[in-house]
Amino acid sequence: MNIFAIAGAAVAAAAVSSVLRQYNKEYGLYISLAVSVLIFGAVLSAFSPVLGLINTLSEASGADSVYITALMKALAVCYITQLASDCCRDSGETAIAAKIDFAGKIAVLLISVPLFEAILGIVKELML
Repeated sequence: MNIFAIAGAAVAAAAVSSVLRQYNKEYGLYISLAVSVLIFGAVLSAFSPVLGLINTLSEASGADSVYITALMKALAVCYITQLASDCCRDSGETAIAAKIDFAGKIAVLLISVPLFEAILGIVKELML
């Protein structure tokens, strides 16, 4: 992943978007959304080796895969939620952005339920 290319593309897109917003607000929004999705895709493609390393380390540690899976799902929900809410804020829809943030928090909580159950099981075993 070349962060300089991503930063350059983002700055160029922001400049073009701000110029286009003066003439037609929708075109600026479309450019912002397109560049956001492209950057997100570039980051995801660069992140795949890290996922392989995390998988290798979790297998070597002997940790239950449920914990790692829940962590990765929660991380993905956080990033997707942040991207979506930022896009809504950029378009002036702060109320929708707040609802997306709330939905993301609830999704992370739902993903975490098996972890809470495992922790409560461990606490229960320690008390007995």
